[in-house]
Amino acid sequence: MANKEATIYIIDVGPSLKTKREGSDVSRFEETKKVLLKLLANKVHMNRKTVYVSVILVGSDVTNNDLATKDDDGEEYQHVDVLQPLGVATLDLMKGVQNDVELGEHAGDCMDALIVALDMMTKFCKKLKYEKKIYILTDSYSEMNTDGSEQITTALHDDNVQLNVIGTDYDVEEEENKPKTAVQAQNEAFFKTLCEESGGDVFSLDEAQDLTSQFYSKKVKPAAVYRGTLNLGDSEKFPDASLAIPVHMYGRTMQAKIPTTKKFSVLSESAAEDNLPGGRTGMVNASRTYKLKVAGDMAAQEMEEDTEVPEDALEKAFMYGKTIVPIRAVDLEALKLSTVKSLTILGFFASSTFQREWLMSNVYSVFAAPGNPRAEVEMAGLVFALFEKNSFALCRYVRINDSEPKLGVLWPEISSEHKCLFFARTAFNEDIRRHVFSSLTDIETVTGKKLEKHRLLATKEMIDNTKEFINALDLMNINDGEEYLAPETTFNPALQRQMQLVEFRALNPKKALPPIPNALIKQLLPLPELAAAAQPIEDTLIRLWDIKKLDKPSSGKRGYKASLDDELGKDGVAEDHEHGSGDLLFEGLASNPHGNKRQKSESMFGTATSGSAPGDPGASGVAKAGSVFGAGSTLSRGGALGDAAASGMISFEMSAVREIGTSDPVKDFEAMVKIATIQQQQGVRPAGAGFVTVTMAVDQMKAMIHKVITTSFGDQFYEKAIECLKSLRGFLSSVDMAKYGAAAGVESEAEQKEAAKGRVETWNAFIKEVKQMCLNTSISPIRTDFWELAVKNKNDLGLLTKREVPEGAGGVSAEEAEQFMTETTEDTSAPAVDEEVPAPDEDDLLALMD
Repeated sequence: MANKEATIYIIDVGPSLKTKREGSDVSRFEETKKVLLKLLANKVHMNRKTVYVSVILVGSDVTNNDLATKDDDGEEYQHVDVLQPLGVATLDLMKGVQNDVELGEHAGDCMDALIVALDMMTKFCKKLKYEKKIYILTDSYSEMNTDGSEQITTALHDDNVQLNVIGTDYDVEEEENKPKTAVQAQNEAFFKTLCEESGGDVFSLDEAQDLTSQFYSKKVKPAAVYRGTLNLGDSEKFPDASLAIPVHMYGRTMQAKIPTTKKFSVLSESAAEDNLPGGRTGMVNASRTYKLKVAGDMAAQEMEEDTEVPEDALEKAFMYGKTIVPIRAVDLEALKLSTVKSLTILGFFASSTFQREWLMSNVYSVFAAPGNPRAEVEMAGLVFALFEKNSFALCRYVRINDSEPKLGVLWPEISSEHKCLFFARTAFNEDIRRHVFSSLTDIETVTGKKLEKHRLLATKEMIDNTKEFINALDLMNINDGEEYLAPETTFNPALQRQMQLVEFRALNPKKALPPIPNALIKQLLPLPELAAAAQPIEDTLIRLWDIKKLDKPSSGKRGYKASLDDELGKDGVAEDHEHGSGDLLFEGLASNPHGNKRQKSESMFGTATSGSAPGDPGASGVAKAGSVFGAGSTLSRGGALGDAAASGMISFEMSAVREIGTSDPVKDFEAMVKIATIQQQQGVRPAGAGFVTVTMAVDQMKAMIHKVITTSFGDQFYEKAIECLKSLRGFLSSVDMAKYGAAAGVESEAEQKEAAKGRVETWNAFIKEVKQMCLNTSISPIRTDFWELAVKNKNDLGLLTKREVPEGAGGVSAEEAEQFMTETTEDTSAPAVDEEVPAPDEDDLLALMD
């Protein structure tokens, strides 16, 4: 089969076609034009650069062809208009045929148009290999000059051009009595002889309409998905005892996907039409931007809404359980499995042991490499051996280097058309879904006894009638043994409908869409003859199986909402089944205005929940709360923090902070320090979950900084970590020793100096840990880029020097601090941490992303 096609359509537009056929509402000209549009639509839908078409009008008022002459000797090839020379079929050509082609006032000679078409075909195709066809659509009413028809027949035969003629009043094979003139009868007989000589055919208009109205599929050029060897044994280690057959693999069944819509801009089309030579592209360029998701409480403090993130700052991540694990670019190569392109037979097994449900892909045909006689002999031997042994081959398939290996089976296919192997992928263990259902034939009691009679067990009469019902709907013996809905003649309704609507809308931008064709609807319904034959058996099955129509289901409320609606009365008040009143529900809502909603608070060690919101104005007494530090009670409004909040020393929102969360760790840290100070000043005893100390706040802040750095996607959370470090350093270097010394529980000056020295040593030790962690190349991911950011802020993040802290609080020299920040020697030893940092919880990671 030639890969290139050249088709010329000759349509008669003479005045004789303005009449209507018997029983038709439109003229012969309109009917032939619709057939031509259908033929052109098939070519446009193919969308191939190697498919060329041309349209020639005969009987036109315009003469436009290369052979036309007009001199003293006479006129030749007049009223033959080449609407389009051989070229790619386009929508513009179809629109030209539909809107611009009109009836002429002069009768034309179809033989002149045929000679013009042959001349055009010869000049265009030359001696190249083309599939050449010429179609003539005419009523054969005008006389034709058949002189020299032998030369035309010879040209058609020598150039391998197939001629097909569609006549508006030609006879159908079943009826040979259509009224026609003598000229029409003579022309019909001449065209039948000419078409028979060229290998073509003659069609009546009714036949052409039926053929063009049928569904059609796009022709796909065969393309090999694999070109390599089919290996049996290791050809490298054992070249004499192995087999490597050069093969090509082609798709046998491939899903025809419905075309997707394209991005189109009317503004772009108009601009291109005005400014570009080609004009009218309508194409647009798509771009993608990435933006942070900013929580409401963070938008006003840390970053603006819709902050754009550059694409090179993104990193890939995978879920490991409920944890997000970022994978840097350098680690992605390790995820690839190194493989070599191959198709290798692993072994053979009996075809009877293969289960059909294991197949999970398209089917491919495997042929010997073309032009390789040795490969054809080897392939034939393998195919016949598998066929005789009734066996399948299990093989390993790698399409290209470094692609995922796939498991598949090969089985023989021997027919009159070809002899080859079929290949299809099979499932791995991870691909199989195992489902267990109750037995259809055995029903056991709780004691293990099998029942022989039960309403769920089918009787012999039921089984026999079901078999009859299946036989009555057999699709294999329809219309004298013809198979109904065979894959070769069954088309995808969704795909065909879309093709029809797109074609219609392209040619008719403003008309209403046509209804669904009856032929398409019939494919979606059972065959009426089969349904009628199976109706009596269906009635018997309904009686035997006691099949009944189900009532309309209820509203479908399920779960907690449904149970709550059951408990509530019509007025929405729950009934107390014991006391007969709704007092309990009212009392519960009064004591807990949040209802059953559990309040959620962030924790670096997990998520804590409580029955009521801490510091809630509606809460009274002691409210229960869950905390990672142990079960206890938060301070009520009557307690120390309640008094402090009421007096304005601290806000009610801040008074509820007991742990540093991921949303605003700096704010939480400052709140905890203030709470610790107030509690110490008011003499709150260190008991319960509500007690907070400065040491607790510092330790949580250190752990939070570690967490923010190690779980950051690239440098996404680096700025937050820098702010946390600045806040922690600012607190530990504070000169107000009396204020925070009291919070730490020390009173004398010596004790305050010792406490200040301890805070300075705490910061210097911690910043060294951070540097050691960032420069440690033995862990992944490497955070050297964070330390580079920290060096840029060395004035705010460096070691505490003697000049920055109160006298007697320790500190290092300025030279030592400068050397510490500028020295970048990597230390691969594991960082020494005071305590194990727990794994990040999913809720905390999501809060970080927010």
